[in-house]
Parts: sequence; structure tokens; C-alpha cells
Amino acid sequence: MARPISPFSEHSLTEWIGLLQQATTPDERYRALLAVKSLGSLDDAVVWSRHSLRDADSAVRALAAKQLGEGKRLPASEAAPWNEIATELTERLADSDIDVRFETARALGRIRSDDESSKGVLLSLLDDDGIQPLMTASIVTALGERSDVDLTLLAPRYGMLLSHEQAEVRESVSAAVAAWNQHASSLVEHLMIALDDEEPLVRENAALALGRAGVASEAILSALRTASTDEDEVVAEAARESLRRLG
Repeated sequence: MARPISPFSEHSLTEWIGLLQQATTPDERYRALLAVKSLGSLDDAVVWSRHSLRDADSAVRALAAKQLGEGKRLPASEAAPWNEIATELTERLADSDIDVRFETARALGRIRSDDESSKGVLLSLLDDDGIQPLMTASIVTALGERSDVDLTLLAPRYGMLLSHEQAEVRESVSAAVAAWNQHASSLVEHLMIALDDEEPLVRENAALALGRAGVASEAILSALRTASTDEDEVVAEAARESLRRLG
């Protein structure tokens, strides 16, 4: 079977690096940074993402931070100078662009799981009423990756977001809670309410989260029994799965 053609095959790696340094338009530099990650080694991606943290364009800076965070999760990442990179990223936590601040905070959390400054940025973004639903979902997921977040700080915020007026927010938060058992156990009351949400995906996630929370109270079991007859079969099966899990 023929190998798929790379979307960056019109230039060599060396040429893309040259464009990243010399291109006058942000779109060209953005694509060049993607190309370096795609065509080069982890070292190439790290070196040029660090370079691009200082780019004049916020989209390029955000991509650079994102790629550094992704690079930390790769098996071959141990050799990279992560302490130096963390210092450079910390400078971007005060960036004027919200996407840069988010990507930087997420990357720092992956590099230093106990980094207080990046945790504070994520929590402040979560409290920002102007955040778009898609970013809210990403923030919730990023916080879920961390082991240093006090659940007493998250539970009230997640509880409010599970009642958010926008379905996309409720869906994203319920999905994140369902994926992280430690969050589910502190949100049982909110999840029981979410079982009656108008959106099937929210109901499904709430049912799954209740099973994973591991709290087998009669109120929860009763709510799940009711949900097991939901008109949406996917929701009903999620409730039945949780009932089996809770025994």
C-alpha cells in the first residue's frame, strides 16, 4: 500500500524551517510550524516551537505552546530541556491572547504537574463568562489531567457548568466528569439532576459518571433505574451499565 502523501510535501524540512524564520505572513509561519512537527524529529519540533513562542502572531504562539505540551507526552521526550522550556512557557502565562494563555497553562501542567501558576490560569479561564464552549471543554479536560487540583475548588465550578445554558458546555463538562472518577464522586447531586437534561449526551455522561463515582446510595440507584428506561437507548444502556457496576 502506498504511503499517504504528506500535506507538507511541497517543501523539505529545511525549507519549512527557513519559511518559519523568514515568512512575513502569520498563516505561512503557522503552517511552517505544523510542517516542522510533521516532518522533523521531536528535537526539531521542540526547538522551533520554543522559537515560535516569541512570534508576533498570537495563533503561532498558541500553536507553539500546544506543540510543546504535546511533545512532553511522547515516549522520547525525556531528553528535552523541560525545565528551561517551563521557564519560557511561564513568561507566556500573562500573554494578551486568551488562546495563548490556555495553551501555555495546559502545556505547563503536562511538564510540571504541580505548577501553581498554570493551575491558577486554568481556573481563572474557567470562571470567565466570555469563554467559548469549545474552550470550556478543553479547560475542563486539562484540569482533569492534573493531580494537583483540589476537588473542593472544582466541584462548585463543575456543578454550575452542568447547569449552563449552552448545551455544548453541559455536554463537555459531563463528558469530562464521566472520564475522571475523582470528579464524579464529588458531583453526585449535580449528576443526578443532569440525568434529566434535555440533551441525550448529557444524560448518558451523567449516568456513566454516577456508576464510576462508586456511591451506591438508594437515591442514586433509584435515579439510575429510572434512567434505564430512558427513551434514548444509549442513555438507557449507560444507566444499566452503571447499575451493574454499583452492584
